Amino acid sequence: MQAIKLNSPKTHTTFIHADHLSVGYRKEFPVVSDIHLHIESGKTYALVGGNGAGKTTLFRTLTDLLPPLAGTITFSKSITTSYVPQAKKMALDFPLRVEDVLLMPKNIGLSFLPKSKFSEEDRELIERTGVSSYLKKQISLCSGGQLQKVLILRSLLTKANLIFLDEPMDSLDHNARELFQSVLSEYLKQGNRSLFFITHSLEHDWGFGFDEIFEIDEGKLFNITKGERPPNCHHHD
Repeated sequence: MQAIKLNSPKTHTTFIHADHLSVGYRKEFPVVSDIHLHIESGKTYALVGGNGAGKTTLFRTLTDLLPPLAGTITFSKSITTSYVPQAKKMALDFPLRVEDVLLMPKNIGLSFLPKSKFSEEDRELIERTGVSSYLKKQISLCSGGQLQKVLILRSLLTKANLIFLDEPMDSLDHNARELFQSVLSEYLKQGNRSLFFITHSLEHDWGFGFDEIFEIDEGKLFNITKGERPPNCHHHD
C-alpha cells in the first residue's frame, strides 16, 4: 500500500462535511449509505473500490450534481468545485472546438454579453500542457489522451479550490501523466486547495502521496488511512 503523506500541522478550512449520508438514485436502494466524510482544504484524497461500487455516484453527490437520499451534507460558503470526468465516458457528438470547451465555465450565463477570453495566465498553462497545438480542433476528433488533457485543464482554468478527478490519468501516456501531476501539484500550493481522486492505482494517478484514502465496499465507505478495513479488503498499489 502506498505510504500516506505526513503534513506539518496547519489550519484547514472545512470544505464539505457529510454525516449519515446515503447516495444513489432510489431512496429504498441506496448505492452507498451511512457515510461520514470530512473534506478539508490543503489536502489530497483518494477513493478506491470495485467497478460499480458507487464511486462516481458519491462524487456526483459531493459536487451537488445529485441530491442525497438521506443524511446531511454541508458545503462551505467559500467552496468552489470542479469535476473532471473520464474521457472514455464522454459523448462527443457536439460541434465544439477545444477552445470552446475550455471557455465554457467562463461563459455560462453570459449568452447576451461579450464572450470571455483566455487570460495571459490561462494561455501560459494551455501552452505548457501542450493543448495549444490543437485549440481549434473539433472536440469530437480528439484522441482519448487529448480529450483527457482538455478536461483536466478546463478544471484548472476555473481556479476552483476543490477539484474532483475521476480516474484522470487513465488515458494519458507516461510523459503526459508526469506533466499533469506536476501541474496539479503546483495548483495545490496556490492557497487552500484540495484534490479528490477516484483511482484504481494510487501511485499511477498521484505520485506525491495522499493525505487520506477511502474505499467503498459492500455499500459502505471506509477510511483506510484511519485503519478502517472493509470486508473485502482490496490491494492498494
